Amino acid sequence: MKKFIAGFGQVDITPPLNIPYLGFYPKRHNFFKGIHDPLYVRTLYISDGDTKAIIVCADAIGFSNSLCPEKNFISKMRKKISMATGVKEKNIMVTANHIHSAPETLDFRPLRKHPGAKQYLQNLLEKISSSAEIAVKDAFPACLMAGKGRVENISRNRTRDDCLDNELILLVFQSEDERKIFIVNFPCHPVIVQAQDMVSADFVGVLCKKIPEIIDRTTGCIFLQAACGDINPVKNATGSFSDVYFTAMALAGEVIKTFYQMQLTGYVLQPVDVKVISKKVLFPSRRLPDKEEIKVLEKKARHGDGYAEEVLWRVKEGNKPFEGEIQIIKAGNVILVGIPGEPFAKLGKEIKKISEPFLGIPVGYANGYLGYIAPDKVWKTPVYEVECGPWSKIGPEGYSLIIENFKKLKTRI
Repeated sequence: MKKFIAGFGQVDITPPLNIPYLGFYPKRHNFFKGIHDPLYVRTLYISDGDTKAIIVCADAIGFSNSLCPEKNFISKMRKKISMATGVKEKNIMVTANHIHSAPETLDFRPLRKHPGAKQYLQNLLEKISSSAEIAVKDAFPACLMAGKGRVENISRNRTRDDCLDNELILLVFQSEDERKIFIVNFPCHPVIVQAQDMVSADFVGVLCKKIPEIIDRTTGCIFLQAACGDINPVKNATGSFSDVYFTAMALAGEVIKTFYQMQLTGYVLQPVDVKVISKKVLFPSRRLPDKEEIKVLEKKARHGDGYAEEVLWRVKEGNKPFEGEIQIIKAGNVILVGIPGEPFAKLGKEIKKISEPFLGIPVGYANGYLGYIAPDKVWKTPVYEVECGPWSKIGPEGYSLIIENFKKLKTRI
């Protein structure tokens, strides 16, 4: 019986304390004073014997390509991983699970201006590449199962919309000797302990630690962030590590239940087939402030308004189109859809519907960062997510461009 080859790699990427994180206003770049729990990069390697693919997921807020001004940061990372593993660059997905109590690698303010940032980023590239090498080296033959669960009452929509996605998707690669790799997909901002001075992977870190502890012979657990652009935890920004634990364990409970139901009910194994396709798309810029608005912003910035400083940084980026990549990695009848920004929950639900009869898994913060990707309704009743700033790079057309190009890509699988 033909099987997948699957491998897991994990490397500690906890930052030095001289690298800033994204705090609240007015001072946005703050510095950690200590480490509550470590950050990791977790990598999945999969192959059907012919096509090889790698999915990198880091405990990070996301990765802007401007982190490497002389070269696209994601391209640089893919090249390094490809040289270390032999996997084609185009078959590598680089994601983050959007941890806010991690270094500010979205480049809202130029990270490279901080002392030590260049060395930190170089070390980060080395560690991410190392996790991919481990995943390939430790790979084993495995079958793939896919299942769904639901987790209520831990998340909420933070905008004027009422869209919410409570679905948890679980993938499990399992060998004959019961080694297992778990992939969990669920939409929720990891911001329970955001903007405090201790490094932490929030509820994601607890979840990814607990699953291997609870389920025997689990090699590793990867949390792929879904379409959480407008979805916060119910316990938002409490700063409480108890709330982090409770939220993580609510998710872990559903993972455990879903996994053991798979064992009991004899889930149909996924066909052994791996494909990777992608498309680069030009996204029109959002509207930028006019000259008079800029003068007002400059005056505010001179008086220490951090918000005005960030809007001006976005203005400096200009109104040229932004290139973004939509990527699909297919494993059996499952398709993981990489989205280069912060997709709203509605976009995630649409991607799942369009994916049918395949099981669609939206993966946010993948292969770069274009900011929030919001539906037209949100643009008509502006909220923070669509106000001008480095978190809002593209215009309202971005949402439909993702949908249109995903539909075209799906016809190729």
